[in-house]
Amino acid sequence: MDISIGSKTDIGCVREANEDSLYIELPSEAEASSERYTLLLVADGMGGQVAGKEASETAVDIIKTRFADTAKAEMSVEAIKEFILASFHEANRAVFERGKQKAVEMGTTLTAAFIDGNKAYLGHVGDSRAYHLRGREIKQVTEDHTLAEDMVKQGKATREEVSTSPMRSMLTRSIGTKEEVAIDPPLGIELEEGDVLVLCTDGLTNLVKEREILSTVHNTPNVQKACAKLVDMARKRGGDDNITVLAAEFGALQRITGLGTRAKTVSVQSAQPGKEKKKRGVLIASIGILVAIFIFLAYLFVSYYREQEGFYKRPTMEEKTDVEDASSP
Repeated sequence: MDISIGSKTDIGCVREANEDSLYIELPSEAEASSERYTLLLVADGMGGQVAGKEASETAVDIIKTRFADTAKAEMSVEAIKEFILASFHEANRAVFERGKQKAVEMGTTLTAAFIDGNKAYLGHVGDSRAYHLRGREIKQVTEDHTLAEDMVKQGKATREEVSTSPMRSMLTRSIGTKEEVAIDPPLGIELEEGDVLVLCTDGLTNLVKEREILSTVHNTPNVQKACAKLVDMARKRGGDDNITVLAAEFGALQRITGLGTRAKTVSVQSAQPGKEKKKRGVLIASIGILVAIFIFLAYLFVSYYREQEGFYKRPTMEEKTDVEDASSP
């Protein structure tokens, strides 16, 4: 499938420097027929004007250098996923060491999309996001590594309650703030004609809703103009952080002009692979217990009436004779 790319990064209206970084590696037309891959990266640096920018640039440089050295020959799915995990760990070590050398804590979010034909593999740490758009639907496919998201998963707050809470920006994971970082297994997505992937930092998502992202993509003629419009929307709403958005359109999206409130959002699924299995296991166990209780009660019911010689006590021969004699004239 052909890929159309759009991107925009902006300092916003408040910050003194842009600590975000992005990178796009897209095969040229001459290379498109060979075994070449596409790489999309978005990173949001932390640690102050200089340290934050250095953190995001360092992480992006590590990934794109490894990509240039590795993603040349045909790679299996396992090799692609291993590449993402190894690259993220290397980026984490590099940013951590830079921070130690400068005696400053620096870190960055990092969201990557490794695209192989009609499949995309996503690596992610932090609260930048990746969205998958298909038709009238938009789905957040990455999970925010924040205190707010933990509160929602634990049932202590709703997503609406934390949407304006300071906890939404308090990271539980980031690249470079610790010597080691937990990285979820890369997520694979099957792409169809007209699908769109959007990668963005929280400078956008804190101010622009998901359905507005979907509506904007549909109501602009191409993804480059859509990215520019989204950044402009965030700036007009205060632009209190750096804003970065990157969009990739696969094939040709059948745009729905006027799509707005009809846009449909799909809740993000947990990246923990065993969580849904655990829920199913609890449900099956509960049903099993209820069935066992029912069988036990039925056994007691039948046993009781057996002791009472049945539901209907049949008359004995002596009782039958007495009845017949009483009815004789």
